[in-house]
Amino acid sequence: FFSTSSTREENPSLRSLPRIKQPTMADIQAAVKALKSAVDVLKANPDMLNLPQMAFFKEYLVSLGATVPGAKGKGKATPAAKPVVEDSDSDDDLPDLEEIPKAQGAPEPEEEVEPDEEEEVEAENTNVIKGPDADLPKPQEMGDPSKEASDDDYEKSAEAKAKAMEAMGEGKWDVAQTEWAKVITMTPSAMNYANRGNLFLKMKKPVAAMRDAEAALAMNPDSAKAYKVRGKARVMMGDWVQAAKDIGQGQNIDYDEDTRDVAKEVEKWLEEKHARDRRNVVIKERNATRRQDRLKKQRAKEASGGGGGGGGGGG
Repeated sequence: FFSTSSTREENPSLRSLPRIKQPTMADIQAAVKALKSAVDVLKANPDMLNLPQMAFFKEYLVSLGATVPGAKGKGKATPAAKPVVEDSDSDDDLPDLEEIPKAQGAPEPEEEVEPDEEEEVEAENTNVIKGPDADLPKPQEMGDPSKEASDDDYEKSAEAKAKAMEAMGEGKWDVAQTEWAKVITMTPSAMNYANRGNLFLKMKKPVAAMRDAEAALAMNPDSAKAYKVRGKARVMMGDWVQAAKDIGQGQNIDYDEDTRDVAKEVEKWLEEKHARDRRNVVIKERNATRRQDRLKKQRAKEASGGGGGGGGGGG
């Protein structure tokens, strides 16, 4: 810091000294960083101050009034032989930092892993009928769809149909079921199958209702009532997507207000499902990004020798 030309000219005795390089800010920052690292090592290993190579630093600390392990009191340093210095810039006599044991502190905390988001699921519908409750104890009599009814069959069938309709109005399901079986046996038709299917809807037996609806559609693919019966049966079983198709088809053939209310319920469910599906797509994308990030971190950790096996993919 005193190596100006004027100083050397005014004091000839300085001419024989080597020029001192003016330190730059980068030099100062590097020196401070190195000093900080050295102090961290000494904090973890205080006994290193008693090494002969560290005598200069120990004396400096004591001269500042510090208490140093091994010193004979505050302000006094343990005498140490001064080493012969051949090259003031050489650090060959200093201990290799790689050989200095690392501080025995607490292990580095594990980085908190952000868990995957749970996808949204449909709320349980307690009105859905499944399992044995959805069908009759014994499948209904289906008759012979290819039978050609006689005039007598039509006459008796009309009487049985009247009784069946009356029993349905009174909620006498067993009587209605018996009379509809007579109708189907004597005069099988798409309309009769669909009408009996409507009975099974009232009895909350959607599987039996679908059985009759499909028999009706086999006889008449354009039976609006059969489509509506099957659609309503599917609503009861929670098959909303197929229910929407059946009810929509039935309404296209023959629109009625009663079925309109069911159609609105189905449309509302479908809107909720589409919104839920869109949100789940976003959740899946975010989860995929998280798994990729975890995998990259795991591979980087393994590459640096810091981790064992095990992927970061997640399920």
